[in-house]
Amino acid sequence: MTVGIAATGPNAGAGVLAGLRAIEAVGHGAIGGFVSFAVLSEDQQLSRSETQTGGSSGLLQKDFPENMLGAPFAALISSGPNRPVPLAQFIAAQPGVGLVTGHRFPQIPAGDGIPLNAHVLAAMERGQSPQMAIADVIDRFPDHDAGFVALSLDGTIAAGNMPAVLLRRDHGCATRTLKNPPVSVATIHNAIHPSRVLADMINDVVLEEMLRPPAAEHWITASQGIRLSKGERAEVHINHDDTVVQMLHPQAMLHSDPVPFGLGDQVRIMHNGNSVGWLGYEPFMIVKDGVIVSMDGKPRLELPVFRDPGFNW
Repeated sequence: MTVGIAATGPNAGAGVLAGLRAIEAVGHGAIGGFVSFAVLSEDQQLSRSETQTGGSSGLLQKDFPENMLGAPFAALISSGPNRPVPLAQFIAAQPGVGLVTGHRFPQIPAGDGIPLNAHVLAAMERGQSPQMAIADVIDRFPDHDAGFVALSLDGTIAAGNMPAVLLRRDHGCATRTLKNPPVSVATIHNAIHPSRVLADMINDVVLEEMLRPPAAEHWITASQGIRLSKGERAEVHINHDDTVVQMLHPQAMLHSDPVPFGLGDQVRIMHNGNSVGWLGYEPFMIVKDGVIVSMDGKPRLELPVFRDPGFNW
């Protein structure tokens, strides 16, 4: 029972909530009840939000602080409804140190009376990495039923389970880190199915939400009759009034019969020999004799563009 998600990077708060919504949409089991959610802002302000019922929907229906979505350090834990209060006990957090969430019973006191997740956080405060801190607590208190996800302010994330959790057949755990831009995410869960694929899927959802481009900043117009020519890379060339005048692609070929064609997902927008942005949508095109016949079944289409920094339309 429970899923724990943590992330560091731009819009980490929005990312972990998107991950929870995804697991609620495709999974079944111990979900849709309580949520404890905590973030640290860039200037290390700690904010929390919680709900006992309704999962992500219940959380967002309350007086939810929207500024938590843009926080660069975020963690949550969620399971069935009506868990012991205070719900803040399920996530250990300290400005200047980091966040610790988990699954099963990460808030249970160890033999010395200090909660397990607080032990992980204290080890991080002493200078241990998240992975070392988790390993240290598992080594010291191996008989407890818990797993942890810990993140530090340098963007490091780690996860680990007690031996009792590893005996379960329904647990899942995965971490993922990207270098450019520097983002990290980890998901840990049990008693939620399908258990073998959820953690990796949730991590992808979290990263997609964190790195999703903003709404299109510009639009260009493409019409049938545009020539598709062979080029070294995929490009869309526009004129001064944002009309497409030519398209290039390494795989462009002349066919006497109409054939379907796609430009791919990395298409530069060119104006007067300069790269001004990236195509934000790939139309389904029909091409005949090197000329575009239709796009998404239409003779004319408005296409979104994500602008390159420093270029003013």
